[in-house]
Amino acid sequence: MRKNIFKNSFFLLSVLLATSGFSQREDFIFGQLVDSTKNETIPFASIRIKDKALGVITNIDGTFKIPLRLKTLGDIMEISCMGYITKEILMEDLAEGQSNIIVLRPGGFQLSEAVVSAKIRGLTAKQIVRIAVNSIPQNYPSENFEIVGYYRDYQVKNGNYINLNEAIVNLQDEGFDTKDILNNQYQLYSYNQNLDFEVDMFARQPYDYKGRNKIVPNARMRNDGGNEFITLRMHDAIRNYGLESFSFVDSISSHFVKNHQFRILRKTNYNKERVYEIDLTYEDENYRAEGKIFINTDGFAIHKLDYALFKRRQPLFYRIAENAQERFTDGFKKMNREMMYHIQIEYARGAGKKMFLNYISFYNKVLLQRPAVFRSKIVIDLFDRSFRVRLNKAPANLDRIKIGDFRILFRNQPLPLSRFYYLEDEQTFVVCPHLEYKKTEEEYRYLFTAKKGLQVPNVKFTPRNIKDSLGNKLDERKWEYIHQYREFFTQEAKLKTQQEFDTVGLMKKILPLEHVWQPINEEGLKNEYWKNTPLPNLKK
Repeated sequence: MRKNIFKNSFFLLSVLLATSGFSQREDFIFGQLVDSTKNETIPFASIRIKDKALGVITNIDGTFKIPLRLKTLGDIMEISCMGYITKEILMEDLAEGQSNIIVLRPGGFQLSEAVVSAKIRGLTAKQIVRIAVNSIPQNYPSENFEIVGYYRDYQVKNGNYINLNEAIVNLQDEGFDTKDILNNQYQLYSYNQNLDFEVDMFARQPYDYKGRNKIVPNARMRNDGGNEFITLRMHDAIRNYGLESFSFVDSISSHFVKNHQFRILRKTNYNKERVYEIDLTYEDENYRAEGKIFINTDGFAIHKLDYALFKRRQPLFYRIAENAQERFTDGFKKMNREMMYHIQIEYARGAGKKMFLNYISFYNKVLLQRPAVFRSKIVIDLFDRSFRVRLNKAPANLDRIKIGDFRILFRNQPLPLSRFYYLEDEQTFVVCPHLEYKKTEEEYRYLFTAKKGLQVPNVKFTPRNIKDSLGNKLDERKWEYIHQYREFFTQEAKLKTQQEFDTVGLMKKILPLEHVWQPINEEGLKNEYWKNTPLPNLKK
């Protein structure tokens, strides 16, 4: 009887799997969550094996995978997501070799305008948030606890995942009474760069604010070039409630309530608990922040913080991205402002009725200045006292190139040039200077005198209108936006004693995860943890 109830409680479609994008498909059951009213996918929903600590979180496109071995144990899969009715499904009812489409029904209810604008239980929205923030020490574990989960960082370019790195991480936390970044220890149970996805080495490089090859627009990323997992942990404003986390939230215990306006939207559900859904905003002449905070109606525990910061679009704001429209998008939905970052943090009830991290997702936009496709190199010819400009390929329309298209600077000042000609390979130009000009006589004498190492600093070639056959300008470096994500999804959380913590092969926090000196403790993989690798591309 119970089996029939479960069968009728969800809508299951048999969809043939795509022919590409999955590896080890025979070892997993695949699924996707869809909203019953909007027919939209549901990201960041919790998929748990009932009565077990293990689980996974759905990807941004609502997809998930669970090991096939769990199906044979007669387990029940419990699905919960903020704002939806929790659902239970028999694992044995899930189809193999096909994608299981599971539909969830919304579970919240709207409040009247009178209630929204007034008070609930005699409290305003700001007072509810203040109580929740002040209650963090009581609602979250103050004793030692351990979280094991799936971590990944990746980028999205043209709707495709690139540079996908995946890990299983053990997080050893001494409790909310301690400073997270200073006291916590971590272990890598596994780490790999997923080569099923495109690797873009230029986009993969550390942030470079000096050469501006890779930057975060209008911000400076802390821990740049370091450990991306630690960067993610620094942005958990709930766990680091006594420390500064990100702009305008700052220290959530000191600044969050003061900096923002709040408004109660409705009551909703999360895993069979009643939750206040409260809108939050911050606004000044340059920035606007928008988001929501979800607070339990009984103990005032913060279940979720969803926070996005936007840079206001200024008049005549320059568009330097190769695709100008990309400048005003969060990666998937068109926005009328530039999103700087979007952070989602969710906590769920666990051992001892305390709140444990469920997932954290941190998105920011990255601006790249890619190397020129059509490139030049300038050298000084001491023999005939000229400059030689060598190109990596022949230019188009040689007959249209003129002396004005060559501009050579010495110590940032232009040098007078008389004529030019090109050699037989049509890729080398000889540019002859005006040696008789008295104003530059000293500069040319310096340039055309042999020096140790034959290196002459402060000489720069800046072409004007020289193009290749594809229309690429010589030495033009194009700007491009890509979207950076760091995500951690809890698979198991439990209370521990200090003596139970494993101190073998602790993560080196200042080193990137892929560094050769970063230890991997493979013993941890004896337990049932797995990587919820996403699909290779996203539907726009």
